[in-house]
Formats: sequence, structure tokens, C-alpha cells
Amino acid sequence: MIDVSHARALELTVEAEVEPRFLDAMGHMNVAWYVHLFDRGIWTFFEKHGLDRKSVHESKRGMFALEENLRYLSELREGDTLDVHTEALEVRSKTLRLLQYMVDKKKKTVAAVREVVAVHIDLTTRRSVAFADDVRATLLATSLATPPVGALTEAAAQQFARTWIDAWNRRDVEAVLAHYAEDAVFISPKAERLVGAARVQGKSSLRAYWQTALAQLPRLYFELDAAFWSARAETLTVVYEATLGGQAPTRAVEVMRFQGGRIVHGEALYGALAVASTDA
Repeated sequence: MIDVSHARALELTVEAEVEPRFLDAMGHMNVAWYVHLFDRGIWTFFEKHGLDRKSVHESKRGMFALEENLRYLSELREGDTLDVHTEALEVRSKTLRLLQYMVDKKKKTVAAVREVVAVHIDLTTRRSVAFADDVRATLLATSLATPPVGALTEAAAQQFARTWIDAWNRRDVEAVLAHYAEDAVFISPKAERLVGAARVQGKSSLRAYWQTALAQLPRLYFELDAAFWSARAETLTVVYEATLGGQAPTRAVEVMRFQGGRIVHGEALYGALAVASTDA
């Protein structure tokens, strides 16, 4: 379940009530209206951050959607009130990735979550074009450094995994710990060798373990292979190659289970050498 506080931390872009015309044969809001209200939220976000309709008309530059992922978490029925919250997840030279939540105000729960990738277009040539410097700066100022994990789609999971790998390669223990719950449990055979127990519980104990490990490893380098996100289980599995000290690279897997946007349980598993024999 996505923590509604994560949703409300994003910019409020729509307030609405489910009208009779929004309903389908099932007696709840039709999927077309979810998309319609989310789209209204994006245009509100654009209007506030340098991509308003006037600038589109004058500059002949606008936004085209490339892809989207929408998850329906609970139904909305006639008379229900809702909010849509929108924020930029990633800003590149020509593209923008947006995260949106639809919040059921009465139940105080997230009813749907949507992720959209859009490209900046020259409306004369109908081809992609870089954002103007001032527009890109405005968008970057609104973007989230890390998406709330309970909201991850497969695309966002890839970004989270890259961020996690980068933090380790910078040897930034605090950046890694920021994703963990206070009472998180972590299991690793490396922990048993370094601190005497394979099971480490609590952020303070994790900090001590990882700082001890880094102090003994003049070299640490992770290379991401793949990341797999299960929305139903709120579990991210990261497959990577780990180079620790002077050892040869080793295949590794880390399984992270989330709750309320924080990792509550993690386990690191190490396997064969990354450079395998070519013999059949």
C-alpha cells in the first residue's frame, strides 16, 4: 500500500468530485475519467512551470506523450472527492518523466498512480527539441530526487536501482540508509564474517556494519545487471556484479522488501564468479 503522505508531498494539481457522467456500467468511475483527470493534472503542472498554453502558442513548442503506466488501486464512486498530485521524476534535455497520484479524500488512500514520459516537440517540424534553458531549470527545481518506492513502476524501479548502485559506488552509506526503516532487518553472509552475525537489525547497527565493511575494502564497485519490481509484494530484486577489495567480480542479488516507502527487510546473496568459464 502506498503511504498517502507520499502522495500529498507532491504538488496539488486537480481537485474534483466524481460526477454521474463519470460512471460506467460497474457503477464506479470509468478508466477514461482517471486518464482525463490525470491529464488535467499534467496541464496544471505545465501551466505553473514554464510550459503554459501561451508559451506553447508563441514558441511553437509543446509536449507529446511517449508512454504511460497507470495502476488502479481502489474504486471511486459517485460523490467521492479526489485530489491529483503531480511532480517531475526525471528531467532530461528533451524528455520529462512525471509521477502522479490520485487520492481518495474521504478514505485518505491512494486510488491510482500514474507515470508518464513526455517529449518536448517543435510543433513546426513535429520533431523532438531540447527544452529552453529557463524551462529546464524550472522543471529541475520541482523534480523529486528519488520517487517514493511504494509508487514504483517498472521504469521507476530501474531508476531506483541505478541510484542505489551509484550510492554504493560513491561509498555513501547515508544515501543508502535513507531508504531504510528505523527497525529494518538486513541479512548477509558478509555481515556474519565482519560483525559476527548474519542478521543486522536497525539503522544504527546497519550504519556501523557498512562503515566497518567499507573501512576494510579499499575498493568497492557494483555494476547493475537487472532490476525487477513487484508492485503487489512491494519487493525490488537487484541483480549486479560486486567487486570487493582485490577479489574477482562476483554475481550478487539483493532483495529489498518495502513498507510505507522504506525498506523493512533486505537480504544480500552472493553466487558464482562473474567471469564464468566458456566450457559447456
